[in-house]
Amino acid sequence: MKAMKIILSLLFLSLFIPDGQAQTRPVNVDGVQVAVPTKINRIADVWPAHNMIVYMLGQGDKIVATSVSKRMCPWFYKINPPMEKAVTTFASNGDNSMEELIKAKPDLVFLTKMHANSNAISRMGYTVVELSFSDFPGLRECVLTTADVLGGNAKPKAEKYVAYLDSNIRNIQLVTNKIPESKKPKVLHITSLSPITVSGNNMIIGAWIKLCGGVNAAVNVENSKQVSSEQILLWNPDIIIYAGSYVEIKEQDVLSNPALKNTKAGKNKRIYINPKGLFSWDRYSAEEALQIQWAAQKFYPDKFKSFDAVKETVFFYHSFFNYPLTKEEAEMIIKGQAPKTMNNE
Repeated sequence: MKAMKIILSLLFLSLFIPDGQAQTRPVNVDGVQVAVPTKINRIADVWPAHNMIVYMLGQGDKIVATSVSKRMCPWFYKINPPMEKAVTTFASNGDNSMEELIKAKPDLVFLTKMHANSNAISRMGYTVVELSFSDFPGLRECVLTTADVLGGNAKPKAEKYVAYLDSNIRNIQLVTNKIPESKKPKVLHITSLSPITVSGNNMIIGAWIKLCGGVNAAVNVENSKQVSSEQILLWNPDIIIYAGSYVEIKEQDVLSNPALKNTKAGKNKRIYINPKGLFSWDRYSAEEALQIQWAAQKFYPDKFKSFDAVKETVFFYHSFFNYPLTKEEAEMIIKGQAPKTMNNE
């Protein structure tokens, strides 16, 4: 009886699956020609950070299914109110809802490469675009490819962003390329304190640490890894950056951790909370262009005195997110704080 209910449910939901008659155009996605709909009115984005790229390219109001939530990305929901109507499917906690995806009737589904549900979604008749990156050339390509897929006025917006990103990278490299390796600070990036989880190489975090003139303290670590307190003390980083999270954490809370306060970073008060805007600046989002400027100044405050984080954040949100960010809001984002109206949600 239960099996029959499931079959009937799927048969009903199949009425919402696209019939495959929409007109398409070819787009080169990482060397593969993908036929995408000529008209894209409804988007499902299963890659959390990529939702913000879609928004930056002027089509955030078309997102009908997502993998983020208001609790996870409160600034995104504040700045892009249509997200309130989007259903959350394939959430970051592992909860997958194919039924919700079907009900959302997307014209296009963005996934990360090698996503576990890619084949299943493709077999259901949806256009699937798989993207991913782990360095800055990859970020450029991701933004430009996304613009090609979306069409319309997305391309000039993408080109404007890439020009801004490249300019910032060049300006930082003009300084950091001259610094001897022996003079560069050891930087440890932490995403969790319980258990202690650090970020290694082979990811965008390692890329911006290197770009900004740092040396990743988590040597021989690939991707993310849980480590012991003893390992942190052995690495003894000069700088510790704690990634943004759902719960607002102050620097003093991090300093109270025994494994961190006895490091050089702890003793010299060089433990920083990473900014968090539409998404965490430190990973896989458009705000990487701000992250590298912020990180470079934290690594070398004397060499990047002219960078005004608040002023640049206000400029970025106005120029790329079309949002009139206030100075107060910029200060909150830089501190990793949620919008005032959402602090208690």
